[in-house]
Amino acid sequence: MKTIIAAVVALWASSLSAAADDMTQAAVDVAAQVRGQGYACTDPVSATRDEAASKPDLPVYVLTCANASYRVKVIPDQAAVVTQEQ
Repeated sequence: MKTIIAAVVALWASSLSAAADDMTQAAVDVAAQVRGQGYACTDPVSATRDEAASKPDLPVYVLTCANASYRVKVIPDQAAVVTQEQ
């Protein structure tokens, strides 16, 4: 029984780690897009998908950087629509 519990805990911990890695990678990717369009983003902290504003082929992220926050609408093969959050 203890081995099963240990295995479940290990699996749960690894899935949390993978989710954190995905969030970190999303922050790095969205920050690169924002910087490429001339916006300042030092030390990207997170990029959280805004499910209510997103559409299947048009994801919207809230990017949090050390110096600012942005709402980023990612449009395939075009520049993203970036607005600074207050």
